Amino acid sequence: PPVGAPPGRPEPVRLAGGDQIFGVDEDGSPLFGLRPGSQAALDLSASASVSFAAHAPTGGAQAGCAVTLLGPAAEAELPAELAKKLARQTGVGKEELEGRQWWRLAPCHVHFTDALHARDAWVSPDEYAAAQANPLAESLGAVLAKLNANHAADLARLAGMLQGEAAEAAAPLGEYAAADEETLSAEILSVDPDGFDLGLRPAGKGGAIAPLRIGLRAGPQTREETLSIFSKLFQETYARQQGWQ
Repeated sequence: PPVGAPPGRPEPVRLAGGDQIFGVDEDGSPLFGLRPGSQAALDLSASASVSFAAHAPTGGAQAGCAVTLLGPAAEAELPAELAKKLARQTGVGKEELEGRQWWRLAPCHVHFTDALHARDAWVSPDEYAAAQANPLAESLGAVLAKLNANHAADLARLAGMLQGEAAEAAAPLGEYAAADEETLSAEILSVDPDGFDLGLRPAGKGGAIAPLRIGLRAGPQTREETLSIFSKLFQETYARQQGWQ
């Protein structure tokens, strides 16, 4: 089965060899664009059930996260909006896309692995179809790389403030509550419209990062909004540290 995209709602990509293209419709069902008569098309037509696995990139903040879908596949029309997205993201022309044989997997079983929070579970197909895709998915990798590379001190300051507030609320973050901002390092693991996951680690120590979920009242919907929200958050954290707020 095609493998090699982020978890959740995988973005359209052109797979190795350029022979297969896949995208995901509004319900989260993957569609595969295969060359008519290809071995992959013959295999799909002969299969009663198909599996699709999407894994987060190795070495990334979400490494180990994955989603697996199982169910029957049938020939289908390529939705117009998905066709536009595929053309933009893969560079494949309209004529080639229209000349493909499209198959749609209808998930009957859905399994998620959330490596960030050490959870995995089977969810119902209805729950999966009703879930909202993260509007930041396309730009998230570049945004995280920029924020984590350029704002290490700001993130450490934010982590120090958060662990201080947790201690005051009698809800310490384990060993992380004992670290001040000079000894605590942090990185942003993920961002979505509801909030973000901040990974905490005492500076100079190895081992797993402890994720901390931070909610946002008005979360970002675009790359620009994400950068703006974190810029404001870093400024407010610095002002509080200096006693200006």
